[in-house]
Amino acid sequence: MRAKRILRTLGLILLTLLVIFLVVPALVPLPVIGADPELLADSDGRFVTVNGLETYVRETGDPAGEPIMLLHGWGGATVTYDQTIPALADAGYRVIAFDRPPYGLSAKVGDNLPLSVTDQAHFTIAVMDALNIERATLVGHSMGGGVIAYAAVLYPERINRLVFVDGAVRVVENDVISTQGSPVLSSIANFYAVEWWARLGMRAFLRPDSLAGFQRTAYYDQAAVTDETIAAYGRALQVENWDRAVLDIFFRDPSVDIPLTADQLRAVMIPSLIVWGENDTWVSPEIGVTLRDLLPNDTYVTYPQVGHLPMEEVPEQFNADLVAFLESTPLTAP
Repeated sequence: MRAKRILRTLGLILLTLLVIFLVVPALVPLPVIGADPELLADSDGRFVTVNGLETYVRETGDPAGEPIMLLHGWGGATVTYDQTIPALADAGYRVIAFDRPPYGLSAKVGDNLPLSVTDQAHFTIAVMDALNIERATLVGHSMGGGVIAYAAVLYPERINRLVFVDGAVRVVENDVISTQGSPVLSSIANFYAVEWWARLGMRAFLRPDSLAGFQRTAYYDQAAVTDETIAAYGRALQVENWDRAVLDIFFRDPSVDIPLTADQLRAVMIPSLIVWGENDTWVSPEIGVTLRDLLPNDTYVTYPQVGHLPMEEVPEQFNADLVAFLESTPLTAP
């Protein structure tokens, strides 16, 4: 009898918790928090509507110069290139850095958010179209490197050069291997009660200072990580609906991400620069070696005692190598 009472009590507790889990989100809407992204924009920043999404763009340099598009990585933003933008502008280029939705100050919600690497490649070309850019050099860091690799395969006629900076490029040797996976996690994250509680938890615990330790693991030289750097990357957590964007990033349906094949990369004839921090613990330097071996028209540079962000850890050396590559590979007709 005592065991039955205990089981009955446990059952009532679980039922009560389930009711709370389901009913509270239905009755108590989450308050709107976060600032208007325009209030957080840089002096050279503006918002451009691309595919119906407000996209944060920073543009500087010579309007008549060759366009250089700067793509940040996973969890990044235009701040990644704060020390790169002036060097390229001084060299005479038209420099465009943008926050890939839903990162940074760009749109956090929308039915057509480009969450997969393939969608991001299409979106990058759409940004070029919105800015009236026919051809450009694409610089991609980390996940941004994966984006420009897909763009090179899908839109080679729109690209002058490629620059992979510790680029997270997924490659398979032979036939395309589909990564069709179950969208169960995506469906669970979109269930109203799960979304409500998850967003509440993120609002309580996910802050720039709480992410600082994780962020520092991307750097070999810890002196490159200042309080200003942490604050700049944390700016995205101040924008309205940032918590919904985090859910989309982590729980998106993985079925649309299909690796590139080795043969696809061997066919990319676009001049390419591959740069890597030799102490990168986020994206293995072995991926850089793979790209070097596959891309037929590449320049390969590595930096000792540098981690995942060479443009921040050794900015002068990185900028010099980048400008030297641009100047040594003259443009050709499409």
